[in-house]
Amino acid sequence: LDNELYLTATDLDTCERIVLGGEEWDDVPIARSVAASTALPMLYKPVEIKGRQLVDGGIRSTTNVDIAVERGAKFVIVVNPLVPYVNDFQKVIPTLLGSRVRRVADMGFPQIGYQTFKLLAHQRLHEAVSQWKEKYPGVDIILIEPDPNDELMFETNIMNFAKRVEIARHGFESVTLRLAQDYDTLRTVCAKHGIEISAARVRKVVRKFDKEREKTAAWRRILEQTTGALLRQSEEG
Repeated sequence: LDNELYLTATDLDTCERIVLGGEEWDDVPIARSVAASTALPMLYKPVEIKGRQLVDGGIRSTTNVDIAVERGAKFVIVVNPLVPYVNDFQKVIPTLLGSRVRRVADMGFPQIGYQTFKLLAHQRLHEAVSQWKEKYPGVDIILIEPDPNDELMFETNIMNFAKRVEIARHGFESVTLRLAQDYDTLRTVCAKHGIEISAARVRKVVRKFDKEREKTAAWRRILEQTTGALLRQSEEG
């Protein structure tokens, strides 16, 4: 490869972090490295490479920022999708006596486990974030992650292949909105490293999102009005 690529995995027997693409591991095919690096325990079996049983690299470190910095990176972008959901208590669910606010526990056992897993991972990551400036002076690190009330990201199973396009689109939209909100700060940081963020492009994408939301809201209003009219006709009949 013209560019360097490093993927991490965890040795299931020794708990050692393995840097695939690093010294002594640079001859492993990319596909095999990806399989090992994403072999989430309980979902995928360990991947054997060079006699080692390897599983997901995120077990040892969520970001592995040190690998990039040690190899000379001065600008690092960390994308963290593992953010626990903060319930805004706006949704309600029906009960025998009426209704009540929906809680995470109402989403089912898998979501309870998912929330716990995300909380642990997020806390560990942000403990590391608090040390980045001191630990890596002269390195600009940007952290991108979903809003804590992003229900779509929380409710969607990360293993749901059918939702991949919707999640990719949602991620693109949320990151673009983040660029728009923090444009001045991000532009300054990126400019230090010879990267230009197009304000015109960001505005164009944001306007497109706004139009689509308006269109969706309009159709929802029409549907609600139509449904209401049908219900009234049914009651009158």
